[in-house]
Amino acid sequence: DLLRILQSYVTRPENILRWTWAPHQLLIFDNRITQHYGVDNYDDHPRRLNRVTIAGDVPVGVDGRHSEQLVGDASHYSSVLVVAA
Repeated sequence: DLLRILQSYVTRPENILRWTWAPHQLLIFDNRITQHYGVDNYDDHPRRLNRVTIAGDVPVGVDGRHSEQLVGDASHYSSVLVVAA
């Protein structure tokens, strides 16, 4: 019940960040501490999204379970940049 109450709070319009873009801006969300949802209201303007995954410890949910890695081909979303270790 507590999780349901909190979820209903964070999705209220008054708690949602609305961003007004300017040229050359970069907006970053940290999925480990942030919920986000890209609203489809940019008319006929292109929306470019690049997803970046940073190496580090495996996130743990509020229930104590570790996150699971999703494996698959995401090349149709964007090109993959390989960074040498």
